[in-house]
Amino acid sequence: MGATGTGPFENDDALDFLDALEEAEPHERRARVEHAMGRVVRSSAYIEAPEMAEAIAAAVVVAASDDFESAIREPYLPRWIEDEPIEVDEGLEDLATRALHRALRPEDNEWWELWDEARATDDITERLGRYLETLGD
Repeated sequence: MGATGTGPFENDDALDFLDALEEAEPHERRARVEHAMGRVVRSSAYIEAPEMAEAIAAAVVVAASDDFESAIREPYLPRWIEDEPIEVDEGLEDLATRALHRALRPEDNEWWELWDEARATDDITERLGRYLETLGD
């Protein structure tokens, strides 16, 4: 995972995911976000870092669509989220919350393992915790 920081958009996989969302038609974005989060939430198997990075980025897109100010300081925050946010309902909030909780679960999670090796789990836990709060968790 090529990363420039511990933020949800500060890695190559998340940035590629955001690029794909930006290129998608606005009405297609929600389905892509749901797919990225659902893939990790439904899996009981080992999650590779790229899939987890996409799910985290998707969950933060949900949080930012619901409350743009919650993510305003994130580098690489796409402007389309403010102008054309995805429609957020209780089901999407729940899926985003579950995806973030799955990211913070150390077992069967390469993304967590990489941050653990870098001794940055406190930072990622704090950063993702802010989005869990935004989502009402």
